[in-house]
Amino acid sequence: MPERAIVKTGIKGLDSILLGGIPRTNLILLQGPAGSGKTVLGLEFIYRGITQYDEPGIVVVFETNPDKLVRDASEFGWRLNQLQEEKKLQIIFTTAQVFSQEMRSPDSLLLETAREIGAQRIFVDGIGLLNPGLGNSSAYRELLHQVIESLDRENLAAMLSLEVGTAPDSIAVVEMADFVADTVIQLGCERHGRRVLRGIEILKSRGQDYDGGEHTLQITSGVGIEICRRVQAPLRSNTKQPTSSTMRSMIGVEAIDSLIGGGIFDGSTTMVVGVSGVGKTVLATQILREGSLRQKTRGLLISLDEHPAQIIRNAETLGMDLREQVVDGTIRILFESPQELNVDSHYSRIVKIIEQNDIQRMVIDGMTSYSTAIGDVGVYRDFFHAIVAYSKQRLMATFFNYENPEFLGISSYMPDFPVSSIVDNLILLSMVEINSSLHRCISVVKSRGSQHSFDTREFVIGQGGIRLMPYEHNLLPELPLQSYASLLSRAPTRFSLLTRMNGVNAAQGQK
Repeated sequence: MPERAIVKTGIKGLDSILLGGIPRTNLILLQGPAGSGKTVLGLEFIYRGITQYDEPGIVVVFETNPDKLVRDASEFGWRLNQLQEEKKLQIIFTTAQVFSQEMRSPDSLLLETAREIGAQRIFVDGIGLLNPGLGNSSAYRELLHQVIESLDRENLAAMLSLEVGTAPDSIAVVEMADFVADTVIQLGCERHGRRVLRGIEILKSRGQDYDGGEHTLQITSGVGIEICRRVQAPLRSNTKQPTSSTMRSMIGVEAIDSLIGGGIFDGSTTMVVGVSGVGKTVLATQILREGSLRQKTRGLLISLDEHPAQIIRNAETLGMDLREQVVDGTIRILFESPQELNVDSHYSRIVKIIEQNDIQRMVIDGMTSYSTAIGDVGVYRDFFHAIVAYSKQRLMATFFNYENPEFLGISSYMPDFPVSSIVDNLILLSMVEINSSLHRCISVVKSRGSQHSFDTREFVIGQGGIRLMPYEHNLLPELPLQSYASLLSRAPTRFSLLTRMNGVNAAQGQK
């Protein structure tokens, strides 16, 4: 569709789910309950049209005092009085009856005003007030058609708002308005626990495709409206992007590179599973830092558990100067409190940081915190699938840290979040009790397309991060931990010296 045939709303995120905008000849209907954001969205449609696309506009209100409208708009930084002085905006405060007469009149003063300022957009707030009442549905429908025809003659991109109620006459009004409108946008406002969430859904839009389903709508002071695309919506791209690669990249962390064998494939996803305190966050920091220092890759660390200052402090205690890389922007840290987490806006922030900073390595530290923050297991899985799909589309190396609740011994990698089959690589960090000491060890359980090692290696955490313990070359050319059986069980069994020697002799005899 030609660019001039499309009207861009200018509202952050809305044009994206509309795949560019709305056909200019479409009548746009905003409908929803009180408090869902209809007036703010309609007002921003006019404001963005003036300030971003040089399209003057008119706002028609029946119940809201224009002074209050100007006052409320100033909270978002919109100077409506200044635009009125510049003859780019006209706010008209009238009654529904007068407006109806104006739309029927061949010499309408309202439309004359639109011509004088060269208006290209109009927002009418509250067309439900035009309804003459229950039993006059045909008259109301006729009036709506007259309004549409009048606005079409003036080539005005029109947006109308309609409050949705539960009364029979309100339902009838909504049904009629839905039928005559070309584009219908449903706004919602629902309580989830002790917080209120707003949503937006494109119910229909003639002459175009769009991203369906309910997306998140947020109203922010000093900004206005922001639409966050729902994480379940399929990715759209104008160019064909590969979702896998034959290129491998070394991580720079011996504990991973040596066990996987030659690094990981570009675009692969890795799940690191382990109990609290085993070293998952240390490994994450090391992965990002080594990538930045050795391969000049930009990294992103996402956490719902630890504040950036704490992450930087903990890294410094291990001799990893993360602060310098955070300051110069080669490593970004995104922290959001899980208490008020909205998964759509959170995902939107992640994508924005990745694209604005050309992120090539990402670590999400604490996937278990998402289950508590999101609550809905289905949405939790949708978020994970969306991150995986997006990572593969960008051929970005992505690591997920998952905290397993089992301390000694493991019966399931992810008991409350069984998605181990989705990731390409699965690394297990565990603790083993030998005599009276706890030992940390690492195992590569899965690495698609790689001949990875199945050895369980002991590692220690010290200056520089994680370091593998060397092999023992005395009696048995293997690890100290390989003197034991059932390392992943709750009670490892130590081999006797004779058994170990027999094993060595048998191995040499086979050669």
